[in-house]
Amino acid sequence: MTAIQDKGQQAAGEQGVTGRRRRFGKRALLGTALASTMVAAVAGATGAQAGANGSHRAAALTSLRLVYDWPGIDFEAVPIVVGQKMGFYKKAGLDVSIVIPPDNATTVKMIATGRGDIGFDTTTDVVFARNAGIPVLSIANYSTSNDWGLVAAPGKRINLKDLKGKSIGIFTDSWTTAMLPYLLKAAGVTASQVHEVVFGSDDIAPMLAGKIDLSTNTLNYAVAEVENGTGKLPTTLLGTKFGAPNIPIWVFTAMAPWLNQHGSEAAAFLTATRQAFAWSIAHPAQATKDFIAAYPKNGSTWKYNLVGWEQTIPALGTPSTMMRQTASEWSKVPNALKAVKLVKSVAPASTYFTNKYLNG
Repeated sequence: MTAIQDKGQQAAGEQGVTGRRRRFGKRALLGTALASTMVAAVAGATGAQAGANGSHRAAALTSLRLVYDWPGIDFEAVPIVVGQKMGFYKKAGLDVSIVIPPDNATTVKMIATGRGDIGFDTTTDVVFARNAGIPVLSIANYSTSNDWGLVAAPGKRINLKDLKGKSIGIFTDSWTTAMLPYLLKAAGVTASQVHEVVFGSDDIAPMLAGKIDLSTNTLNYAVAEVENGTGKLPTTLLGTKFGAPNIPIWVFTAMAPWLNQHGSEAAAFLTATRQAFAWSIAHPAQATKDFIAAYPKNGSTWKYNLVGWEQTIPALGTPSTMMRQTASEWSKVPNALKAVKLVKSVAPASTYFTNKYLNG
């Protein structure tokens, strides 16, 4: 069973909200002042981590802290729970715990300042962090494709030509910020010609209640909430259908200085996680039950978590592509941000990622 590392956050971490639109740290996290603080902290944090991990080595297993990307646990943690439950991490010599951050804009900061070892984050946040001088690297894909898009209630049509004047649920996160311009361009409208309604967590429930016309969300969370609440499938239009780049959303990350000292632990984690992915894909119902047993207060039903996990599986890729990153995708991510003027410069793809710790 996985453990919540910060006991002070346990209650918040397990009080999930069914159908919340998670994700994607706010770009404000990577502002100049905070970025400077984080860069300065990395060197000191690395030394502190070395001492802490040195004490763990005296035990049979090495402690490794995975910082989640949302202040609440949900079905994307299914394979991590399975990795512990099935002994994949133990066999790799690791005791993996999930650290729940206080908000959805803190994952990079926490691993930069020694409050975690590996992060679960987004590709866009990696680019923003690197551009701010923070030495974070993506060490493996979680997902391999972009399943973000527009969501409507079951039975309703989505017509981009009719977007003008519509109310659309959005989030102030780096991924929505990067993808929304592609939607507006395809619809031939400007931001001022639609009503962008900002939500902090869940924009699906307001859409189902008729308070907004459309939601923006990822397919796995949208389908899970709508099917759980109505028994029907939502109407969706993926961003890749209207010009958004098909690039991975979620990745595992770590700080370059930490990797220099703990590369073997990173490699062991990824090897065991790949095994956990395979088992969770082959046994989705049992994997979801294991997740519920580990986090009974996650705030969502078993059906919601099962549907969400099953909808996540296609985005993980094939056995041959699972977790493995490419220079092509890491060229597309920063260029997608540059195309919508969110970054001014693009570094070589190797600046953002490494496959060094993926075995096989």
